[in-house]
Amino acid sequence: MSIRPSMLPLLGILLLPLPLLAQPADTPVEQEAAVEGEQDIGTLQAELAKVEAERQRLADELAQGVDNTQVEQLTEQNLALRDRLAAMEQLADSRREEQQRKWFIVGASTVAVSLLAGWLLAQLGGRRKRDMWLN
Repeated sequence: MSIRPSMLPLLGILLLPLPLLAQPADTPVEQEAAVEGEQDIGTLQAELAKVEAERQRLADELAQGVDNTQVEQLTEQNLALRDRLAAMEQLADSRREEQQRKWFIVGASTVAVSLLAGWLLAQLGGRRKRDMWLN
């Protein structure tokens, strides 16, 4: 493999160490960006302090129980709903038992009427001779 003479400067540039090619870090543009970055950090720290103060205030309110009245109202409402649920379940159970009793009476009455009708029909029809069925 032969190297062309036009490629020699390109190879020389590639072999140079990178720190020699890098720009110095103290350019005016970078210094302005560093100053703006420090100002942004100061602004963000101020906002962080405000947010932290608000969080601490809310934590103190929670610890003191400022919303205690709402918790009490919800607890009372919960107890009222539980009592209402228990009453409705008791009502449903009594209705179910009443319905079961009703259908038991209907079934027993049907059986009793069927037995009575069968006995009456047997009595009214008279006795048939045994020979009647045997031809």
